[in-house]
Amino acid sequence: MARAPETRLRRHATTVGFVVNRALAGVAALAVLTAPVAAQLPEAEDAFARGDYRTARVLYDSVLARDSLNPRALYRLAIFDSWDGKLKQSLARFARLRQVEPLDPATMVAHARVLSWDGQTRRSEALYDSVLVLAPDRADALAGRARAIAWGGDLSRAERLWREALERHPDDPEILTGLAQTLYWEGEPALAEGYVARARELAPADRETGDLLDQVLAERRPIVGVSVDGTNDIEHNSFVTLSATFGASLRYDLRGSLRASFRRNEAGSLTGRSDGVDGWLVKSFPGGATARGGLGVRMLDPDSGATRRFATAQLGVGLRPSRYASVDIAYSHYPFDETVLLVRRHFVWDELGVSGDYAPRPNLAFSAVANAAWLSDGNRRLIGSASVMVGVARGLNVGGYVRVMGYRVVHPGRGYFAPGRFLLGEGRVAYAWRRRVWGLRATGGLGAQQVGTDGVTQGEWHGDVTVSRSWRAIDELSLVGLYTNSAAARSGTATTGRYWYWSVGLRYRRGL
Repeated sequence: MARAPETRLRRHATTVGFVVNRALAGVAALAVLTAPVAAQLPEAEDAFARGDYRTARVLYDSVLARDSLNPRALYRLAIFDSWDGKLKQSLARFARLRQVEPLDPATMVAHARVLSWDGQTRRSEALYDSVLVLAPDRADALAGRARAIAWGGDLSRAERLWREALERHPDDPEILTGLAQTLYWEGEPALAEGYVARARELAPADRETGDLLDQVLAERRPIVGVSVDGTNDIEHNSFVTLSATFGASLRYDLRGSLRASFRRNEAGSLTGRSDGVDGWLVKSFPGGATARGGLGVRMLDPDSGATRRFATAQLGVGLRPSRYASVDIAYSHYPFDETVLLVRRHFVWDELGVSGDYAPRPNLAFSAVANAAWLSDGNRRLIGSASVMVGVARGLNVGGYVRVMGYRVVHPGRGYFAPGRFLLGEGRVAYAWRRRVWGLRATGGLGAQQVGTDGVTQGEWHGDVTVSRSWRAIDELSLVGLYTNSAAARSGTATTGRYWYWSVGLRYRRGL
């Protein structure tokens, strides 16, 4: 019986040892399971630092698969998503990350930046304000808040905030570039040039700064452009157009342009030509508004009949009510030289148009056009169109387009003929690709049209493509092509049956 306590002690020790061994085994197993995460995270960070983003993404995804709340993996993957244009997915990751690290300034700044990219400028501004409560002199937060306000359309307030930030950080390239960008939007390229040039000195490798400097310089230096276009349709109405343009800044807020053009029309054995010269001035105002006006002369010379010269005129106002919206109002007076028959008849248009664009988010854009024209034969034309495009993947947009035209014949039996009504509706797909100096843009549409009040509904389609090669900011050579069966391709068409139309052009633009 004396050994009983010793036996119980041994049994107790054995039990304790077993429990300890189980615990140690669990710790060892946990260490084995978590070892890959600990190993992969430094590897992912190293790949990110080397610029090997594909490998880094794979490693961060692996880390997150084992640890769904790993702060570093969530942060990096949210950044990758924002770079890829997956803004909603990026914001979802930031929301999870903010639950883990709610007051980390770097995370808050990155989150606010993506909010602004997504068009949520008010939420972005509020989050930047929260960062500045924690760190009042943080440069990236000061810059981000000013940028969000500028993108929201309040350029005057944004300029004031950029200047206040510059007083605290006089040599910060991001702040200098942001102030220059805002001044450029306000129609002050001369002021913008000094700030962005200083930013380029401080950050010579920064692409955004370099692009802005090129834009500002291009805005102020002379530009020459040359283009040649040729078209034909099922009715054998063809033409070739040559034009040359020269533009230069007369002062920091005033730019002038001069254009000379030649056009030769053919329809079977009939020929006619039109050529002329016109010039115009564009005045920029603070806030992004512009005003333009121009005069010129154009000659219509048919192969038979009299040659006549006509004065041309244009007036216009451009407005930017917000960072994401623009409105343009324009009036023009010009001869109608679209086909040989029109050249022979010496018709002249007076045309008034209003157009607008609105892009509240990076992947959403609306546009609308209203146009009224009065022809010299007394007849009238009204046109309205609208489109919406939505981004569904990188470079890929889908949407719809509608167009309505009404032609009122005031004097039946004379003058220019066009359908009394034209209706068009189509779905559209647009793809844009750019790799360094090369660019590609292609658009396709499929829908239905009705030509004439008594016309039958027809299938409608079109396809166009532009291939471009660019140098510096604005130097570019581009080849464009279009093929369609849409009667909307040419406003002078009178066909109500089968129809097709093609066009090809070459354009060159260079800054001097």
